[in-house]
Amino acid sequence: MDDGKSDRIGRGYFWYLVFMLVACGGAFVWQMFMPWMGGMFTSWGEAAGWQREIALWNVGLITAIIVALARRERALMRIMTIQSTVLCWLLGINHLIALAGSFSWEYLIHIMGVLEVMLLGGIWGAVLLVKEIKGGRR
Repeated sequence: MDDGKSDRIGRGYFWYLVFMLVACGGAFVWQMFMPWMGGMFTSWGEAAGWQREIALWNVGLITAIIVALARRERALMRIMTIQSTVLCWLLGINHLIALAGSFSWEYLIHIMGVLEVMLLGGIWGAVLLVKEIKGGRR
């Protein structure tokens, strides 16, 4: 990082990945140990096996994020930001489709999926990546 703007983007990647670490850690806990929440607060119903499988997938993402944060290598943090941003958009859109197909205020996980995952995680990550591209660094 050789200038102030570059440093801000690098710090942005860092804090974005901290957010993703917390979000994925929280998702791991409820999906692994409280899969019944999926049944109560989504239109998808309870599927404990699938919830555990997604929780284990989160372990892989959490591990990669921890490595990126520990190394503090801009290129690695950028790659993890790209991956996390794409996942946020896809997962958020999936929640939006479910919510649009069968709206209920009881489907809190779908609502959080749209607000937290798609809008916060997806937009935040995209803004960081676009700022870097506009700044001429890739």
